[in-house]
Amino acid sequence: MSIRRGGGRGVAIASAVIGAAVLLTGLSCEVEHGIAPLPGMVRARVLFYGGPPPKNTQGIYLVVAPKFPPRAINELYHSPNSLPFKWDAVRDTVMAEMALPYGHYEAISLWWYNTETKSNLADVLALPLDARNNLLPLGFDITKEEPVFAIDLRANWSRVDRDASIEGTLYFNGPFPANTLATAVAAYVRKPEVNVEYLTLLKSIDFSVGTESDNFDAQKNAYHYVLPVRHGTVEYVAVFWLPERASLTDFRVLGIYEDPDAPGQPGKLSIKAGETKKGADIFVDWAKAKP
Repeated sequence: MSIRRGGGRGVAIASAVIGAAVLLTGLSCEVEHGIAPLPGMVRARVLFYGGPPPKNTQGIYLVVAPKFPPRAINELYHSPNSLPFKWDAVRDTVMAEMALPYGHYEAISLWWYNTETKSNLADVLALPLDARNNLLPLGFDITKEEPVFAIDLRANWSRVDRDASIEGTLYFNGPFPANTLATAVAAYVRKPEVNVEYLTLLKSIDFSVGTESDNFDAQKNAYHYVLPVRHGTVEYVAVFWLPERASLTDFRVLGIYEDPDAPGQPGKLSIKAGETKKGADIFVDWAKAKP
């Protein structure tokens, strides 16, 4: 369940990019210009902090979603090149632009790619929310009268600097359904209560759960997982399943890591930097995949 760089209608149209750099008072600042036959523009000033960037950083990309959550990955507009951030800066400011057609857009974000694993939903580095709209992602309009939308995005490098891990085994009580699109194990700061929190509270997610993985033991019908996470508190670890031709909001919760002292309740983990919490096993019930 990854977003492919260079994918999306915007990328197909915006096929060329010219980089430029300017200086702002007291800050390092660079500008990336897009050339495309599109009439609108999103212009983002990105303020990086909590850095420097993790060593496994591949790049940071600007992503715009006409619909949130997107029903398909190719609905997204995705900048073709990484933002030109500074590798050695604890704080940095970068300007980014992306051409867009007129229309309404329901979300804008920054996506982090690393050099080691596939990108996933935990790699959203910035996603501004709208306090006037139930903390849903901030939407905006590009119109003929107002063709440029400008925004500041705050990007905390520590969100993706995962210095600890959770390790355990997923035990399945039957075969994977034939209509399986994706199965994932995910860790959250606390249990999400509304749709948007499944993204904003996410610390890490692994979408590679499946019988084709090297981590799958066919004899035990089990999958061994290791989730890299930022140190701190994890109050909810769950296994999700998504059927084919479903939207991203149609996933089912098949099992959770339970509190050993209170079965049925989510188990909480307090993890130190450099630590691996082992034994976070989950029993996955396929009956919960049924509508």
